[in-house]
Amino acid sequence: MIRLAMIRIPVIRSPLAVIALLAATGVAVAQVANVQTLSSDPLTRCQQLIEFWVRHGGSKSEGGGGWDMPRKSAEIDCIAGRHDSGVRTMEELLRRNGYTIPPA
Repeated sequence: MIRLAMIRIPVIRSPLAVIALLAATGVAVAQVANVQTLSSDPLTRCQQLIEFWVRHGGSKSEGGGGWDMPRKSAEIDCIAGRHDSGVRTMEELLRRNGYTIPPA
């Protein structure tokens, strides 16, 4: 005869404790997913920063001078596969102009 060991599993009786446990688990999963998004697709991040600049601070007119040159340079870097350089350029441009870098 095989005898199975009895395992005691604690039961959480408080609904608040259950909600807190689920919230903590959800936050941890979201943080891991966010890190994976940042590292897995730098082209998307580059495009996000360029779109943010164009929407909020970029030069809107033709012949705007050198104001938009860093953005153009970053866009070329991103298209050419130099994503790190493009992202770095866009982050510097946004900081230099007083913008907070948007989350990924």
